[in-house]
Amino acid sequence: MKHCLIWIVLLSTIYLTNTTELSAGKLSDLRVSENGRFLVRKDGAGFFPIADTAWLITSVLNRDEVEKYLQHRKDQKFNMIAMIAFSSYDNDIIANVYGDYPFEVNRGKWNPLRPITTPGESPVNSVEYDYWDHLEYIIDTAESKGMYVILLPTWGNYVVGGWNGTNTSEIVFNPTNSYKYGHWIGQRFRNRKNIVWMMGGDRSAVYGNKDYRNVFRAIAEGVADGVNGINQQDGKADYSTTLMSYHPRKFTPNSSEWFHNDPWLDFNSTQDRPKDQITAIALDYGLSPAKPTWLFEGRYEHYVKGSEIYKDWQIRFQSYQTVFAGGFGITYGNMDLFHFSESASGLKESGGTRKIGKSENSLNDPGAMGMKYLSTLMTSLSNDQCLDRIPDQSLIDGDEGGMKGSEGAISSRLQATRGGRGDYAMIYSANGRNIRLRMNRLTAKSMNAFWFNPRNGKWRIKDRDFTDCRPFLKNIPSGPTAPIREFDPPGKIADGNDWVLVLKAAK
Repeated sequence: MKHCLIWIVLLSTIYLTNTTELSAGKLSDLRVSENGRFLVRKDGAGFFPIADTAWLITSVLNRDEVEKYLQHRKDQKFNMIAMIAFSSYDNDIIANVYGDYPFEVNRGKWNPLRPITTPGESPVNSVEYDYWDHLEYIIDTAESKGMYVILLPTWGNYVVGGWNGTNTSEIVFNPTNSYKYGHWIGQRFRNRKNIVWMMGGDRSAVYGNKDYRNVFRAIAEGVADGVNGINQQDGKADYSTTLMSYHPRKFTPNSSEWFHNDPWLDFNSTQDRPKDQITAIALDYGLSPAKPTWLFEGRYEHYVKGSEIYKDWQIRFQSYQTVFAGGFGITYGNMDLFHFSESASGLKESGGTRKIGKSENSLNDPGAMGMKYLSTLMTSLSNDQCLDRIPDQSLIDGDEGGMKGSEGAISSRLQATRGGRGDYAMIYSANGRNIRLRMNRLTAKSMNAFWFNPRNGKWRIKDRDFTDCRPFLKNIPSGPTAPIREFDPPGKIADGNDWVLVLKAAK
């Protein structure tokens, strides 16, 4: 797809006249690691993302509430939030908390080529402070707290229509205007270093004979051209500084089905329920060329499906199982928070401008606290260990366990990951069942063993918890001739009694 420079000049004149030049952020760009499995910072330091789903933050929270929410999540070791550039709820035309709209409306639909911008950006001047200034504030506030923003330029309904692809009345994007909008928003935020761009939006890219891949590709190309400018020599987009992925609909196929070999797709994303999550991650992990993958949207805390309820244990085991299966990070979600409203109907009835108390109260739900402890564990690895980690179920001798229910909301699974050099291993036991390990899969002559409690982030020795990492057993034989070793997690086998066995080479 080639686009003439004359058009770019016109676009800049028409759309960017009132756009304030943005200053460079303090966070370094993220990129894919050399082995294609993880994200790293500019200096090569491994980055383990713990993201929170904050889809409608741009519409529902005011500046003070944004500050309070982000600080709370920062204190809980979240380092990313996921949000949509402009609201989507049943295709309603909803203003943000300040009464501002992102676009002009044409025949009851957003016109993505007519963003509403005003001169100035002072938050105390309601005429100056427009919708896009507020989005900018959220991005900047996240950056000031060392947090990245996963930004969806649009929700998928505006590209493909309804979730099942049958109702197409919501569509506002096509291959032409999608590129132009992508270019505008990319150029608007081109100096922000803390943005990860996410195409898609809970939709498949293909529904039968309806193929929308060219639209999503056009948005990605537009964003890249807006951020980096068009290559003057060959006219091709430069994706080198725009980290991108695709947010698929739940239940396969996931992003790799349509875009794995696209130059703009830096890492894969999945959205599944627990019974399918490990399979989805493993499928991506086995593809060539190697690209990172993760569970970008799993089940949310407080989600109910029939008799299956997602509480903190379900959030923990879907997270540990997918990370240990090869995921480079995890995204958390809470039913009371992703709309920042007590219910979707509450959001709709209030025009998108009300916050209901349950949201704030849910910030400390145990599932969210479990993400803090997952971060504690994963960042306890050295940088070399972090970037050398691989999934390895062959460590487990005997039954790996499984999941029950239509959702897989009850787990007895053992999930193992280790260093590629065999110098450490971590095995998650979802319900405290015994762990039998083939110690000959590890290379060190001996290992020290640690119990990590994912419910409180502490290390257990007998019946005592410690904040510092202490082994409960030392110098366990490992290496080529080592026998199988069985480990009995603290407590009895029971739902919610999950533990992580950590093995490290003895010095």
